[in-house]
Amino acid sequence: MRSIIIFLLAIFIITTGCAGNADYKKPDDPLEAGREFIRFALDGDMRRAKIFILPGAANERLFENIEKKYAAESQEEKDNYKDASIIINKSQSLNDSITIINYSNSFKRENSEIKLIKRNGEWWVDFKYTFTGDTAAE
Repeated sequence: MRSIIIFLLAIFIITTGCAGNADYKKPDDPLEAGREFIRFALDGDMRRAKIFILPGAANERLFENIEKKYAAESQEEKDNYKDASIIINKSQSLNDSITIINYSNSFKRENSEIKLIKRNGEWWVDFKYTFTGDTAAE
């Protein structure tokens, strides 16, 4: 009986965990998409943050490096990130499909920027921009 309960619990966890992204709809607004990406990253929910990453080898590699760096942080550091508020310093639309968001958080208070690109009606984070500053459209 106990093994059946454990089996059913495992099935429940797998199916609800995988279905989490199926019902999720990314925001239609670049500022809201950027905020959600940042919040997921601060909360350590890298699985959900990753759905915002613009597909491409460089973006995916850079994001994986950030995932590894976050995983290596102490629990205290992770808790501080989770408790941090997002501070939007500036949001700049370069055109109808590119927006740059300058932000920090109340824990580290270091300015950073992300570039959001609208593709096929969805806003994506061009993560390379955070490291290169290249504003050109892909």
